[in-house]
Amino acid sequence: MKKSLPIIDSHVAIGQEHYLSLSVPELLSNIEQAGITLAIARPMGAEVAVYNHAGNERCLGAGPRIRALATASPWLGKDALSELQFCQDRGAIGLYLHPSRQGFLPTDEIVEPLIQFASEKNWPIVFHTGTYIHSDVLAVAELARRHPNLHFICDTAGVTDMRFELPGLMADHRNIFLCASLIWGKAIGNAVKAVGASRILFGSGQPRDNLHAALRRIERLELSDADRQMILHDNAKRIFAL
Repeated sequence: MKKSLPIIDSHVAIGQEHYLSLSVPELLSNIEQAGITLAIARPMGAEVAVYNHAGNERCLGAGPRIRALATASPWLGKDALSELQFCQDRGAIGLYLHPSRQGFLPTDEIVEPLIQFASEKNWPIVFHTGTYIHSDVLAVAELARRHPNLHFICDTAGVTDMRFELPGLMADHRNIFLCASLIWGKAIGNAVKAVGASRILFGSGQPRDNLHAALRRIERLELSDADRQMILHDNAKRIFAL
């Protein structure tokens, strides 16, 4: 990997979940050693499922090299919108939703107020995908069809056979993007061939995956310098308005 190339890690998770953990100091050390310019973080574990405010505050207060995705359980109703507004006022750059952890289907009516909030704030919406049955990429595609002016980012979709569905869905819905965390290199390459590099964002998936291994997967792909720069930096900068 060219050391001079700026890199944005579009998916890290801060906090603790079962045997996984990543603190802010650990994350800062990891990105410094790997030459990462900026990391985009979301809460994990109980802080994505229940204690949203604590997780959001942790990400929002992590420092200038870490930007936050806000999360809120749609079951909280108006309190969820208040939490998202709190996060937006403090610099959050997008909405993160984990249907499997938060217990809803992407097409459920309860999530629509959060979708509308993101639309009003010009936020992209990052969905955890790849876990049956709640976090299906087909459900995100239905949302993309309903909201053609919003950017929807499918994350971690490669951990199951949903990676086979993504290229076709992305070809049919130009507002669907792929954050390539926890995804095999071949699946990333297939997505690039299907829709082009402008729809793919690099993400390490820390702490579930290793940052250096994730970078090597991108390095091993047969990409032009322009495509590599789009995936590692330019797409995230554009989509998250950094």
